[in-house]
Amino acid sequence: MKRYRLMKLTAYDKEHKLKTWRFVNIEAEKAHELNNFMANGFRIWDSDRNKVVKTNLDLDNWIKNHHEE
Repeated sequence: MKRYRLMKLTAYDKEHKLKTWRFVNIEAEKAHELNNFMANGFRIWDSDRNKVVKTNLDLDNWIKNHHEE
């Protein structure tokens, strides 16, 4: 497993302000190698430090595009 992994927002609970993320099958040894995949609703996870390195999320736009109420 490589150090950096791409995650995608799959669901959002407005009432509890809870985001559900899942890993996608894209990994890299350097975080910047994943920048081309950083569409709205994605983030880069550092597996060594167990933390988010970079997030691209406009939540209002994501909700609008995913037809969630």
